[in-house]
Amino acid sequence: MNREHCVVIGAGIIGISSAYYLAKRGYQVTVIERGEIGNGASFGSAGIIAVGHPTMPRPGLVSQTLKWMVDKTSPIQIKPRLSLELAKWLWQFRGACNAKHEAHCMDILSTLGLISKECFDSIVNEENIDCDYRTEGWYEVYRTTNGMKQGHADAQLLGKYNIDVDVLGGQEMRDSEPMLKPGVVGAIHYVQSALADPQRFLVGLADAAVNKGVNLLTNTSVTSLKLRSGECVGVVTKEQGVIEADTVILAAGVWSTQLAKSVGVNVPMQAGKGYHRNVTCPELCLTNTCVLAESYTAAAPMSGYLRLSGTVELSGINHRLNSKRLEMLTQGASEFLEGMEQTEIISEWCGLRPCTPDGLPVIDWAPGVQGLFLATGHARMGFTLGPATGKLVSELILGDSPCVEPHALKADRFRQSKRHRITAVH
Repeated sequence: MNREHCVVIGAGIIGISSAYYLAKRGYQVTVIERGEIGNGASFGSAGIIAVGHPTMPRPGLVSQTLKWMVDKTSPIQIKPRLSLELAKWLWQFRGACNAKHEAHCMDILSTLGLISKECFDSIVNEENIDCDYRTEGWYEVYRTTNGMKQGHADAQLLGKYNIDVDVLGGQEMRDSEPMLKPGVVGAIHYVQSALADPQRFLVGLADAAVNKGVNLLTNTSVTSLKLRSGECVGVVTKEQGVIEADTVILAAGVWSTQLAKSVGVNVPMQAGKGYHRNVTCPELCLTNTCVLAESYTAAAPMSGYLRLSGTVELSGINHRLNSKRLEMLTQGASEFLEGMEQTEIISEWCGLRPCTPDGLPVIDWAPGVQGLFLATGHARMGFTLGPATGKLVSELILGDSPCVEPHALKADRFRQSKRHRITAVH
């Protein structure tokens, strides 16, 4: 029996999850990855399946970001440069920083997050993936009274979206995690969330997909999409020439924008560069992942080391390491954690998160181009929402009832005006 052939561009958590769920439904799937598995944004995350995490644009963030722009040690850094795309993105981002849009985002992202947690549970159990998967949730820890007030406000907001949290006092939190300094005043426990080693999960999921028949091509670059009479019928690769397909899924992270643009589809994204620094564990180390709220740093114990991660840097598509921003992670952790002076640096990393200006991913058929599906733009939520996105991608391609109402994730919400629209290639 002939099976539909899907080509997935990108082997991050979104692409591999999509391939996995399509293969489970009997599709023939080829995944094309420009590098190796597990070296992208998914690899570098804190490993938090952060159910209910707020979207990037939030009320009040515009004025705060303007102050941060002149501070090279701020949690969000925007490198000034002449870029029309960046200017347009910032203008749209500004328009999304309001309470109405935040509620709109939280409605869809919370639902997707809860679905994704269920997907993680079933995948890890069914595929026996060894990734240090834990379901005890994570903690947002505060060292100031004002910070804790914001934590309470966030907790009340999440209650509207069926997200359960526990509120802990400072002493209670320090009793649980003695590495925390006495200045900690409290914490919010996100009890419905989970944790995993992100690289080990992604590699394990890729292995499971291959066992289900997925053809995985690494170190293979897609140079263009192959169109015929307005329909996407495959991809052109540098190493293997043309690979034909019935459906092409564009899940290439921030690199999706240019490929989509080449066929007249507008997916505006900026690369939100995130950093991590892996350090040796001090004698007394964390046992649970803690986001150190006022320092915007996540501290995650992983496989014998401590991962410090965070920050967002809008500096274009590049992998240049900024030593100041890496040092911010250690300094931020030192404000909360005892024994950081005992640690030694093991490795340092940066990766590019694909950030849409409205804070929502694109999970939809490409407008005006048959056979092309878009799954990208998850920003800081890629690891959290990866499996749910893969499930939703498979449902929409197969024509099943989707697990979540996908209207908010439509690709045509970024349509250019007729005056500026790019004509699709035929």
